[in-house]
Amino acid sequence: MPDKFLTQLGLSQKEAEVYLTLLGTGPASIRHIAAETEINRGTVYESLKKLMKRGLGSRSEHKGRKHFIAEDPEVLKHLFKDERRRLVTLRKELIKSLPVLQGMKTQSRKKPAIRIYEGLAGTRFVLEDVLKTIEKEKKKEYFVYSSADIRKYLYKNFASFSDRRIAAGIKTKVIALGGGGELRGLDERRWLTKNNSAPTYIIIYADKAAMISLGERNIPISVIIEDQDLAQTQRLIFEELWRLLK
Repeated sequence: MPDKFLTQLGLSQKEAEVYLTLLGTGPASIRHIAAETEINRGTVYESLKKLMKRGLGSRSEHKGRKHFIAEDPEVLKHLFKDERRRLVTLRKELIKSLPVLQGMKTQSRKKPAIRIYEGLAGTRFVLEDVLKTIEKEKKKEYFVYSSADIRKYLYKNFASFSDRRIAAGIKTKVIALGGGGELRGLDERRWLTKNNSAPTYIIIYADKAAMISLGERNIPISVIIEDQDLAQTQRLIFEELWRLLK
């Protein structure tokens, strides 16, 4: 729609409607424009002033009666060039400001972020997030409390996870609860118990901890908590337990 294009060039919705109306009617008074657009006269007048400032409109007066005229749409080419220059300048300013903004983010302590997902699509999202997050870390490693009861659901929707993990050079240490499980490469496994499983599968990675359990009808429920202190605490507990299980 033409009005959508005009708003993308920086015009307001009202300005776009007034300009398009003038293109169709030719020279018109404020009263006529207001009637055609169903916009009140005050808003029409303000829109006309802005259109004239942009070079998209002009005014004529004959025998004391004012009429407004829409300029040729070719003028929009100049408006597009102006908008493009503005965006280029804005992009340069953004690039300059990013380090400062990133610094502000690093210095401030974030509130814990909690996200909840349901179903096999949710477990896949968690696994994708593990890969995406760890790939950005200097130390490409994460820790797992692997529950035999949950493990069989975990990779149903992401059979290639281990292959992608290995290809990315990501290591993992696993403390297993319950039997089963196998080594695939770049992974180590120690058992807390082979006789009992646990209701939750836990992944500790970067500043996040993901917990996966089963809800009604054995539908996986996945929770990601992003909190530096929580993840650090979980990592300390895991590493101490890992050492004791030698």
